[in-house]
Amino acid sequence: MKPIWGIALLSLLIAGSLAPAASRNSQRFVLPSEVRVGNLQIAQGQYEVTWTEPSGPQVQLTLKADGKQPITIPARLIAEKHAESGVTTFSENGITYLQDFHTTKETFILPGTPSVPK
Repeated sequence: MKPIWGIALLSLLIAGSLAPAASRNSQRFVLPSEVRVGNLQIAQGQYEVTWTEPSGPQVQLTLKADGKQPITIPARLIAEKHAESGVTTFSENGITYLQDFHTTKETFILPGTPSVPK
């Protein structure tokens, strides 16, 4: 009986240590309107955005919304502080593009954005 309790306790400890790590690499964001990232169209709505551990400055973002297929896109991570989490968009030729997602500590620059913020 004791080995079962040991395994159960070990499982709880591992599960408890993984939960904080997962929550550090995720954030809820609201896209106020339909946007594009390159040629990819992303609908307006609330998304849970998760990201991989950085490989240099590169990460993979996964956007999940209720009832929709997850979307995975590459991003460049920079350490830039913001007062609050949010998104930055810009319009070009009547099309709204998603420039970045930002948390209070990090910014995720998406592909196809101008080198100088608009």
